[in-house]
Amino acid sequence: MTLRSIVLSAATAVALLVFAPTAARADPMQPTLAEVDSVVDVLRFRNDMIADPIKATEAFATDAAHNQLRIIASRMAEAGSGDAGWRYLLGTAVFTVAGLNQPRMLVVFYNPWVDTALFTVWEARPEGRRIVEAEWVPGDFVREANPEFDPQPLWLRGEAYRPQALAEEVVTTVKAIETRFDETRIDAWRKTLGITDASIYRRLIAPIIAIGLYETQMRLKALAVPTEGEDPLLVPLRTAVADLIMTASTEGFAAPLAEAQDTSLPMREALARINPLTMRQLAPIAFVAGDGFATVFLASSGTADFALSARYAQQGAGYELEQLEYIPYAATYQATMDELAARKHQ
Repeated sequence: MTLRSIVLSAATAVALLVFAPTAARADPMQPTLAEVDSVVDVLRFRNDMIADPIKATEAFATDAAHNQLRIIASRMAEAGSGDAGWRYLLGTAVFTVAGLNQPRMLVVFYNPWVDTALFTVWEARPEGRRIVEAEWVPGDFVREANPEFDPQPLWLRGEAYRPQALAEEVVTTVKAIETRFDETRIDAWRKTLGITDASIYRRLIAPIIAIGLYETQMRLKALAVPTEGEDPLLVPLRTAVADLIMTASTEGFAAPLAEAQDTSLPMREALARINPLTMRQLAPIAFVAGDGFATVFLASSGTADFALSARYAQQGAGYELEQLEYIPYAATYQATMDELAARKHQ
């Protein structure tokens, strides 16, 4: 099984098994019950960690993995995140699977917003799949061996169009996981990452990851929650984002698209076809701001299979919507892989 499967929600679990290519199964169009059960276990873990990380860890992790997840949780607590750290890390993450039909499988939860991956190894047991190993690592470690570690997420580095940079970050990282951590190398995942000395890694690198996660949460909180003495420009931006969420989740994108004149024609057509029901749990998950503009990213709290980018321009005392982008992670990844394959055969 390759890591082509980007498992994103309970509603799409079986469908993603259908679309996941594999050399191990005779018929990828008919996933086995064990494979479906494995995906369900992973989805339950993700959802339970968002709701109650202590209870979820006790239910899904063996003693060794329970201790490893507890160490991660303690780093989150020291940085200031608490349980909210798990909710953001896993609630806005995609995940990929290798060895779905093997006794041991690797599940990597990748959060592009903080550019951090949670590696988990699962074993098949009578009560279902259970986590036996776990560690969180920076995206730089995932993408290549012996990297230079930059605490800033890849999508925020340099001068780039942020929605495109985000999509490229997801594609690059997932492709690296697929290439470097296939089902034949599950037991060597720590060696491949270069973190065989867990004590040194947790002392030097893990605290930096935790601080980055907390800073991202605090930045998002500044947008979402009014505070005394805040930047006055946050007030109209907050209102504009709330209006977009309300409209998109009840009426669709017709009205926002009429305002967002810089939205491309293909993107207009894609957004116009989206059912407002799929936007019911839409919420801001990140934003960047500059002189006279702000770009806010939104996603559904019920699934992590897409992101929306809304670029606003400051107009007087308020903000006007200029451009909308829809970023479907799995479709973007598959399109990129197809394009690369086509170029290879030219």
